[in-house]
Amino acid sequence: MKSKKGLLFTIVLAIFFIFFLNITFNKSELQNLNDGEITVIGHGGLGFTAWFPFNHYPSNSYASLSKAITEEKAHGVEVDVQMTADRQFVLYHDELLDSKTTAKGCVSQWNYAELLEVDYQLGAPFNWFQSEKIIGLQQLVELLKEQEEFPILHLDVRHKSKCFSEEENAKWGRDMVFELLRSLGSMGVPQEKVLVISISRAFLLGAINMKSPYALSYEVVGDTEDALIWAEEQEINTITIKPKLLTKELSAQLHAKNIQVITFGAKSKSGNKKLLELNPDVIQTNNIEALRELMEYE
Repeated sequence: MKSKKGLLFTIVLAIFFIFFLNITFNKSELQNLNDGEITVIGHGGLGFTAWFPFNHYPSNSYASLSKAITEEKAHGVEVDVQMTADRQFVLYHDELLDSKTTAKGCVSQWNYAELLEVDYQLGAPFNWFQSEKIIGLQQLVELLKEQEEFPILHLDVRHKSKCFSEEENAKWGRDMVFELLRSLGSMGVPQEKVLVISISRAFLLGAINMKSPYALSYEVVGDTEDALIWAEEQEINTITIKPKLLTKELSAQLHAKNIQVITFGAKSKSGNKKLLELNPDVIQTNNIEALRELMEYE
């Protein structure tokens, strides 16, 4: 009986690997603004912590971002940017520090230097393999400057704080526009390499009014038709959109207006193939290797 079960398990495992190893994508079918190529962006670096494929690095951490650029050869990285109490910028995804670190509360309640000492806390077994701390935007920029060519940098702006009132957040968002543009300029980040992404119309309007030298992208999370009308009115020519809201037809509609399409997610090879089939121009992927294999990038 044991030998039969073992044989059955081996067969199932073999079928599983054959299926997933044989997933391919025909690049000639990709219809986008990049002549059938995809810009590969590491989503928070190597993506979010996961069991399969096993990823023990925290999203937005130095190791995750460094490996995405230097080892996985992504064209660039996407990071989540939050402003500290003393008006500096750190990279962190969640609303509360409690969810992924040893600290409590919101990024907005802490000073920059304090947060750089905060450890990521991911639980077992991930903590057995990582000892990362929160990092600042400055640290990432220094890493990118070390590369032969400055990689693409997507800044997903967290424009409000869960620990503030609606009125406080309105001012916080306005302050953040000014401080972020000032900080990027002072750090000498190449303007053509940066894309500032936000779901907030107020934030994007603030950046437009301040004549942002960096390209802007409106992240669509709800009413697609209304969002696209608004973005077109503001002459924003890059849309970031959830895969569940994106279709081939919508990509074609946006491409006809010369609007670039970014989508994100997917940690498996099959998941990345599904994203490719939507005809985007840029994918912020949680599995760089899988996406590069599908696109046959060396």
